[in-house]
Amino acid sequence: MKSKLFREGGQALIIIALAAIGLFGITGLAIDGTAKFSDRRHAQNSADAAALASALALGKGQTDWKLEALDVADENGYNNNLVSNNVDVYRCDESGSSCGAYAGSSQYVQVIITSKINTYFARVIGVNQTQNTVQAVALTRKGGPLFNGASIVSLNPSPNCSSGGGGGGGSVDIGGNGKIYLDGGGIFVNSNAACGYSRTSCAVELIAVNGANISSAGSEINNECSLETPIDTNETEEQVVIPHEVYMPDRPNECSQTALAPNLLGVDASGVQNWLIHPGYYTDFPQAGLIANNKNIYLEPGVYCVDSDLQWSGATFKYLDGTSGITIYITSGHNFSININSPILLNASNSGDYAGYLIILDGDQGSIENCNINGGSYLDMNGTVFAPYCNITINGDSSTQSNFNAQIIGWDVKLGGNNIITFTYNPSANAELKRRIGLMK
Repeated sequence: MKSKLFREGGQALIIIALAAIGLFGITGLAIDGTAKFSDRRHAQNSADAAALASALALGKGQTDWKLEALDVADENGYNNNLVSNNVDVYRCDESGSSCGAYAGSSQYVQVIITSKINTYFARVIGVNQTQNTVQAVALTRKGGPLFNGASIVSLNPSPNCSSGGGGGGGSVDIGGNGKIYLDGGGIFVNSNAACGYSRTSCAVELIAVNGANISSAGSEINNECSLETPIDTNETEEQVVIPHEVYMPDRPNECSQTALAPNLLGVDASGVQNWLIHPGYYTDFPQAGLIANNKNIYLEPGVYCVDSDLQWSGATFKYLDGTSGITIYITSGHNFSININSPILLNASNSGDYAGYLIILDGDQGSIENCNINGGSYLDMNGTVFAPYCNITINGDSSTQSNFNAQIIGWDVKLGGNNIITFTYNPSANAELKRRIGLMK
């Protein structure tokens, strides 16, 4: 009887010992797991702060941008001692980085923090240490002219190449039988496809002056025609990451402000009415009641939010004067077509958030619109036409010279016509990108 009681007591001790191990394991999971979670959160906050500091330094042109990240991480307890923690700092075009969608771009920096946390209770079950690995990617973008001051920009990274190189279907197609002058700025092709830059033939003469060139993110630039002076080319530009590096201006407040009624300024000696219209929200621009070939229309300075297609064709009005400084913001899902035989004089806003922007077409790459501008001596546009998700076709007038003192930014861009088109880029008259620093992931 006593022997039986002794044997049962021994079994109880074994059960208690096994239960104690389980209890220690649960306690270790609770306490050591909480420590690991707390460290992970702290490490992530530290990586975020370090990436932003590094991006800011790189955006300012500093050479010690990696050291800036290491200093911030050190201040937060991660001193890169290679024992308890590692701190790695990369630009996303450097070997060793793992930036995902931002890989290959010098405009992003990545900070990776690996930390090792000693356990306490979990040692009982053989776990002496746990590890956290976190990362942060930050954008660093210097301020300055949009797309480095190119006057013609095509952002499509993957044209369909429907006709092969030189036959159309590219990001930039150049055709017609006239002359196209590039006066400063030049052309940027955001594609590495063979047909990214497509020129149909040498029937169109391309002439570059004042430093203009043709550059691409890898597209072959074949621009050798016997009648022309060779144009400088560069096929090693960094590709713009779509959509992350397309910075759409904010929707203006004017989109929620109904425009004031137009004012009749008077009637001139020939019986032509002169009207003044005001910034604000429009579903017709100018208002339907003013569209006629016997009216001169003057635009007050400011932002005009157009919630419809902008279609100017034929003799839409006798004269349109926007030289006081304006921005036309067209809402998403719409397009523009400027194809009339009446004088249009437009200067971009010269101050405020939309300085340098003449036309902004909102949108995204999920819906590529089609836009066109048919120029002539009657058309005088000064400022940036920012339509990154619109295929833009520009044709010169058949009998007169067309001058575009504007920067044209589109998805695909086609240039043609049978006369002379001159694209003149003036940095002071076009939009600039503000320096941007931001945490991406």
